[in-house]
Amino acid sequence: MPTRTVASEFDEISPEYDATRPPLEDETFDGIARTLRDRGVHRLLEVGVGTGRIARPLEERGVEVTGLDASRGMLARARAKGLPRLIRGSAYHLPFPDEAFDATLFVHVLHLLDDPPSALHEAERVGREGAFALVHPAPGPRSDSTATERDEGRRAVYRALAREGIPPPARSGGPRARERLVLELLPPDELIVLSDRVVTEPLARNLAMFERRASRHVLHVPAATLSRAVAAARAELGDRTVTFRRIEALAIWGRRRRSRRRR
Repeated sequence: MPTRTVASEFDEISPEYDATRPPLEDETFDGIARTLRDRGVHRLLEVGVGTGRIARPLEERGVEVTGLDASRGMLARARAKGLPRLIRGSAYHLPFPDEAFDATLFVHVLHLLDDPPSALHEAERVGREGAFALVHPAPGPRSDSTATERDEGRRAVYRALAREGIPPPARSGGPRARERLVLELLPPDELIVLSDRVVTEPLARNLAMFERRASRHVLHVPAATLSRAVAAARAELGDRTVTFRRIEALAIWGRRRRSRRRR
């Protein structure tokens, strides 16, 4: 996965991770499993398996998942869920031979990658059908402003921390914005839409993640300072909501290039 520092940070937040991240909907899991089956994928490597919150439901849908992660803490949580095939390792040097699996999968990992081309190259190498990733494509020309509004909870916390003298994270934009930069840098060969719907969410939806110190960006913020920042953000946001179009899709890399090589 990324650096040792990031792996260590995920070790620290692993006890609160599942409780502070919304689960995927059954429709999304069903769509992933169906798409994998349609492409003959039965043996899957999930790169960045984390706590197993994706691998466990896929196993229940008949997919044999091997999980790889750099964080011991996250793997311990996945192991507690009964996942039998878990390996600690790096996304940039997968410890498997070529085409060891039918495919590889990234979920909520692309935005963490320091070197996306290397990670995707490795994922393509070990996956016979290539590398898959659950992504959230931009729905249209207003997507940049909508994405900014959706991230207002996180931004409100960072503004409050800045008033306390603590600068925001070095990386700009939220996870979705960084994910889309990866998609622009490395356009997938295929993009299969799993769901497309309009949803409404409270702007304060992410505050529990900060309140419970489950964001790696606030691990070293003093408890009293963080408490004041979260309270200030909660007061600023109130009960405001944001309505947006959520598209979930599977991006696939490698299948077309591999087909051309085999001709």
